[in-house]
Amino acid sequence: MLIILVMSNILIILISLAFISEFDEAFSINETSNLKILQNYALSKINSDRLNVGLNTLSLSDNKAAQYYSAELLQSEILSHWSKNGLKPYMLYSLHNGTGYVQQNIGQISYINNDDVMKGMTSHSFCTSDSRLYCEPLDPFDAIDKLEDSMMFNDFLCCHNGHKNNILDKLHTNVSIGIAFNEYHFVLVQNFENNYLRYNLSNENDEYLLEAKMLDPKKNLQISHISFYVDNLPNQREYEENKNKLNYSMGDLGLIVSKPLEFYERYVQPESYRIIEAENWDIHDDGINISFKFPDDLDLNDKIITMVLYAHNKTLNPSNLYTDEGTYQREIVPLTSYVIHNKDVPRFD
Repeated sequence: MLIILVMSNILIILISLAFISEFDEAFSINETSNLKILQNYALSKINSDRLNVGLNTLSLSDNKAAQYYSAELLQSEILSHWSKNGLKPYMLYSLHNGTGYVQQNIGQISYINNDDVMKGMTSHSFCTSDSRLYCEPLDPFDAIDKLEDSMMFNDFLCCHNGHKNNILDKLHTNVSIGIAFNEYHFVLVQNFENNYLRYNLSNENDEYLLEAKMLDPKKNLQISHISFYVDNLPNQREYEENKNKLNYSMGDLGLIVSKPLEFYERYVQPESYRIIEAENWDIHDDGINISFKFPDDLDLNDKIITMVLYAHNKTLNPSNLYTDEGTYQREIVPLTSYVIHNKDVPRFD
């Protein structure tokens, strides 16, 4: 959903969850040190909102996807969760060597252009096209305040509190913040991360081996299953078809790898995806070792596959996992949104 708030002829746009050359304009007025100051200020606003409801504070992630993407959004002035090359947030995050699970908020502030003659012009061009027209330059700290406030307190009509819920998600551990702006246009990207696992995924003779270890054993998380989501390869067409969507999601669920059953048991197979048993499922407090093979008839040609490991709290009392209506309510925690590429896709250092 879309929210448009007009404050002193400034436009605020928010979109809920959800390969570029250098964009000199994005960084021309901020050196790295100044950008860090703004990122830390934006982090302080997030943590203040979390502390107000009794949640843990987040650490600033060093993943560069958010900053990279904010520069692209500033240049295009089209607010979208799809990059111009058709990449979704978790794809770009993974390409920038992100290994956790990521959920994105994005927002921008710019001047409104209602003149039919000048429609389609960028905010900067609009504000500098006529010497009789004056646009007050944006204050980046004030822009951060306005966007955070809108996400927290004016988000329901727009996005059913999608931004707010992302900011206040108790499972998040980190956030990477992208900020790009010029005098008349400000872009903010918040990539919230769940970082609970250190892992390595290798492939030999079409057999995948996942070796992992929980970063904090005190969290009492235990691997539940591994889901694989399938997307088309990103391209310009994907961007054009999806750029105006107000939210994003994982691709189609194609496969779940789960714990091997007893010889007399079988998983009930859904219609839209498949459940297979892992070749090996070795999970202990000191490490995780899981091996599996994709089924031969699973069509993954020209697709991007995203691996999402899910965990649950292993200390919860099973008798307390049902509501009064009998609904199962065990909390499932996504640990990764790691992209596996069947085709070579450039990675970022």
